[in-house]
Amino acid sequence: MKATIENIRIAEKDRSYHSYVLSQRVGQRGPSIFTDYWHYHPEIEITYVVKGEGLAFIGNKIVEFKAGQAFLIGPYLPHNFVASDEEEMIMDRECWGLQFTQEWLNSFKESAALGPLFKAMSFGVDLGQFTPEEHEDFANIVGTNSLKSMGSFFNLMASIAERRELKTISTTSAYSNVMSQKISKRMERVSKYIQDNYQRAITLSEISDVASMTEQSFSRWFRQTSGLTFIDYLMQLRTTVASHLLVNTNKPMSEVAEESGFNSSSSFNRSFLKVKGCSPREFRKLKRPL
Repeated sequence: MKATIENIRIAEKDRSYHSYVLSQRVGQRGPSIFTDYWHYHPEIEITYVVKGEGLAFIGNKIVEFKAGQAFLIGPYLPHNFVASDEEEMIMDRECWGLQFTQEWLNSFKESAALGPLFKAMSFGVDLGQFTPEEHEDFANIVGTNSLKSMGSFFNLMASIAERRELKTISTTSAYSNVMSQKISKRMERVSKYIQDNYQRAITLSEISDVASMTEQSFSRWFRQTSGLTFIDYLMQLRTTVASHLLVNTNKPMSEVAEESGFNSSSSFNRSFLKVKGCSPREFRKLKRPL
């Protein structure tokens, strides 16, 4: 996960914002559209997952994403979407994106009604499953008719703003501040290392060496930067991976625990209960009713 700033070219051609469609079919060669790229940018972003599933790293939280789900990400909030494939099989993936600046949106007096939305997006917002109407609006936004795209943009923003509840993701908006290049590169190394090695034990001494810091300095720095302790972050990642396996596979509990990085059934159950509020078995029954 690369915590690097991404340069986005806004207002290209006939649009006041940037929109795109990324897709990948079964068996198609080349890099994944959901790849290991932890980044941030000054633009607001809406990511709409049309096909595919995996893990979304947003601020200091890790959540699952599935087809039909959308996320609203505020300025300078680091994020990354990583696909999950069973048995190394690449599934169909498609993602639609929309990026625009808050300054441009504020140039419209009507945007004053979006105040609560601007505040919530600094933490990242899980928009859940888009409705058919929202899907159609987004299809127009990434379409070729620029005038129709503009109308659909405001329809979509109004639809989001009118939701009764905005489900924020990150527990801190500290990430909404621009990270220095030094901090960015250090977090890049640390995050990538955790992502690559969460299935085995990672000691504090080991991860501190990756960051080129003492254990005490690393613990303090990681909490200040991410809003979580290193242990809590690792537990959250492993629990999120386990949740995906519990819902989407029939693997036994022992195998789920091992693939998620838990070294024993007791630590698996204890951590899962702390994060999810229920046992792994209860979670599987709840999410996969007969």
